[in-house]
Amino acid sequence: METRNTASGNVFKERYYRYHIDVRDASWKIRLPKKFRVKIYNNCVNIQECVQACVYNVHRVGEDSRLAEPLEELCRGCHRCTLVCPKGAICIELNPEFQKLGDSYFTPERIENLFFEAETGRIPVSGAGYGGDFAGRGFNGFWFDFSEIVRPTRDGIHGREYISTTVDLGRKPHSLVFRGSQLVSEFPRLIELPIPIILDSPLYSSSGRNLSLVLARTANKLGTLSIIEAEDYFDGLKPYIFNLMPRIRPNGMMDYPQLIKYSRIVELDYREEMISEDEMKADLRYVRELNPSIIVCARFSSVNGMVCNAEIAVRSGVDIIHIHVDDRSVKHDPDIIVDTIRRVHSHLVENRIRDEVSLVSSGGIAEAAHVPKSIILGADAVAIGLVYQIVLGCRVCYGDRHRDDCPMNVEEADIGIASQRIVNLISSWRDQLLEVLGGMGLREVRRLRGELGRAIFYRELEEKVFGDSE
Repeated sequence: METRNTASGNVFKERYYRYHIDVRDASWKIRLPKKFRVKIYNNCVNIQECVQACVYNVHRVGEDSRLAEPLEELCRGCHRCTLVCPKGAICIELNPEFQKLGDSYFTPERIENLFFEAETGRIPVSGAGYGGDFAGRGFNGFWFDFSEIVRPTRDGIHGREYISTTVDLGRKPHSLVFRGSQLVSEFPRLIELPIPIILDSPLYSSSGRNLSLVLARTANKLGTLSIIEAEDYFDGLKPYIFNLMPRIRPNGMMDYPQLIKYSRIVELDYREEMISEDEMKADLRYVRELNPSIIVCARFSSVNGMVCNAEIAVRSGVDIIHIHVDDRSVKHDPDIIVDTIRRVHSHLVENRIRDEVSLVSSGGIAEAAHVPKSIILGADAVAIGLVYQIVLGCRVCYGDRHRDDCPMNVEEADIGIASQRIVNLISSWRDQLLEVLGGMGLREVRRLRGELGRAIFYRELEEKVFGDSE
């Protein structure tokens, strides 16, 4: 695109860059157990109809023109080979070791999908169809509604029409005040991210600085943010300071004046159930005296006081609110994260202060669909934590640190491939986000925020059709 500067007569060119994530295959040193066991019994007569029937190349012919050992890692469990075998000599069964993966929330199937996304950067598709829940609790309790399409689907992945996944995080004034042609009101403090996903700080592990470096590099590649505990910051992260969001306890801010001074965004970690407005204003005043242009995010992790604390944060002048629900709590009560996001967003809307602040949610994010679902509930963006640790080998650890027997270990030689795996994961999730936006006919992800009409809630639908069972 060429633009002419009419005042000087100079001609300059503006280049338009489309956001792109560089995806490369990234096999990891830790492998998942095979999902299926494929057995061929002795009554096989080597007719080889299974070879012709299997589209996944599980069955093949060996050098001696007889059936070779099946490649179990390629099996999708479609059972087509068992149906065509005239002797019934093939048996497919779930691998008990695979079924031991994860837990009731991070199920073996979810972990398998995460590994596939991290290794290839592609969207997982099963030839046997969708095998997950069609209804349930938490994020499973509602579906996307694609019935309001006003024009043909936009194909954001393949490039027919661009769909923006960009979000602006920061404080937005209700209006701008001008005196003549001069802006006299405070200029909005915003950070533009090309994707509505940031990387939360990891649990404590033996990987330590290597994992912090992985996350910083990944955030730099993606153009997003990586949250890091202030005490974990070290000089090796200086090249990535633009992509870091240091997390600091308010009572420990005085220990990190230089980190606050040179960061463009900082997160204050409030763990108490109730925060006073005076206390929060004092914290903000201290931070902004050190760095007047800094963006301040307030993180709340107490569900009971989440709504009140969010309102106090907005009225105190916070730029971003991060509502966090512990993954262990979501495992025991999947509805807690859905209800929390919805309550906080609705409360701020009712008090006419929602548009003044950005909302980030975290906790319970286990698959790609949870990103647009969180945004529909009212979040501007999400912070992911446990999922990227799972694709690096974690066997679903909760709390503040990884278990002693957790196999996740990122050595210095693994930093590049570990970063690529997380990049691949985010690329796959962004593609799936584009599919959702395209199916709804939306041109940008910002328009999805708080659009509850774009969702069908199972509980509400059931009450409407069958009445209140209570």
